[in-house]
Amino acid sequence: MKRLGAILPLVLLGACARAPDPATAHFLAQMHSDPELRIEDAYKWLFHATRGGEHALVNEGAVRQWLETEWATLGPARPGEPLWVPLTADGRIGRLNLRPYREHGGDRAALHDAFVAGAASFDARPIGFQKAWRAFGRALKGAPAGHLTRAAWEQFDRQMRAQRYPACHHSAEYQQARQPAYRVLPAAEARRLLEALPPPRPDIMPPGTGT
Repeated sequence: MKRLGAILPLVLLGACARAPDPATAHFLAQMHSDPELRIEDAYKWLFHATRGGEHALVNEGAVRQWLETEWATLGPARPGEPLWVPLTADGRIGRLNLRPYREHGGDRAALHDAFVAGAASFDARPIGFQKAWRAFGRALKGAPAGHLTRAAWEQFDRQMRAQRYPACHHSAEYQQARQPAYRVLPAAEARRLLEALPPPRPDIMPPGTGT
């Protein structure tokens, strides 16, 4: 009985180590829907899911100018482009796509304020990103998908680890194919923006503050 008592904590520790990371599990369920995803895009998804838009806090003036420039050059929403893309299974954080948001009558200044406020309020933890990223690398050993392979992960991980895992840009291939234009927001900030849209408002709303 004593021997079992000594082994049990080790068994439980091993089970916890093998348990899928929630952010990683959500991305693994979504990644097959877009064949244009490269390893940089997977990294960026997990980075946003775990760290939000924290880079907005570094230079708010530059963040505002970038939004003004991007807003002025937006084209129409692309076919099938969603307004809101949840980055986690519970929807607590996601990407608000700029083109459909503008077409629905969204306010640029309000979006900037929400982005900065969301970056400050989101519980961003670098260790959470690293945990999710490593779990993704382990998953790719047995289940590669399109351009997302273990070899690509290892190569990109060496590059980003040397820089202490900073934010990154989308891949050139994804940028050309999808022309992503969005802001990362906690669900509560996104919901306030969407509730302020003029009617008719979109049917899909992020979770409320209390969900």
